[in-house]
Amino acid sequence: MSKTEPTGGFDAALHLDAMAPALGLTITPKQRPAVLQFIAIAHVMSELVQTVPLDEASLELAAVFRPGAVGQSS
Repeated sequence: MSKTEPTGGFDAALHLDAMAPALGLTITPKQRPAVLQFIAIAHVMSELVQTVPLDEASLELAAVFRPGAVGQSS
């Protein structure tokens, strides 16, 4: 099975065909195989991240970044 074939219900080609126009991207026939490969890799990575158990009580918000000199308020 190639990396772009549906696994676990995910179809990289179908995803590409739906998302490229939505994002305003033009994927040439020459680019398509590599883009499909990276979409399939991203999907596998997302599945790994989703398997990590998270304790919602331990989640903290990130600090707010405000550009400018120290002590300068906006």
